[in-house]
Amino acid sequence: MTAEIAKEVIAFMEKYNMHFEALSAFVSEKKAKVIADELTWLLDALNTEQKFVMEGNNLEAKRLALFEELGISGKKAKALLEECPEEYKAKFSLQWRTMEKYVDYIKATNADIIDIIERKLSIQEKLANRGPSTIQTYTGTGAKVTKHNTSGGFFSEV
Repeated sequence: MTAEIAKEVIAFMEKYNMHFEALSAFVSEKKAKVIADELTWLLDALNTEQKFVMEGNNLEAKRLALFEELGISGKKAKALLEECPEEYKAKFSLQWRTMEKYVDYIKATNADIIDIIERKLSIQEKLANRGPSTIQTYTGTGAKVTKHNTSGGFFSEV
């Protein structure tokens, strides 16, 4: 690999890492919103998430085209690092490791989000399957209500 090719690859990886940095921040915020049950934010964020996916796909297509143009298509980062001129190895390695860090974080956080959502849905399903007689209610003073008065009052007058 020539110094010019190394510079082009490193410059592209820097752009790619800026995308991954922004995506990591978004995914982190998304996890916090899932935990907080902020469904409105999650619905509103679908367009932002779709934008990130499209940008990522676009960057990957550009990477593939660039690597093809540079004659290094199909090569893994480790092989490129070995071929990289000595004066660019540190920069290349930094960009490669940074990208790995972001990708690992995004994958782990997305897995956490899925796990949290599945647990929340499981709890909701269990609560939905409970009958009214199994739900425990407490008075304003903290005493358990054992009999629910659903007759009379507002509902019997409807």
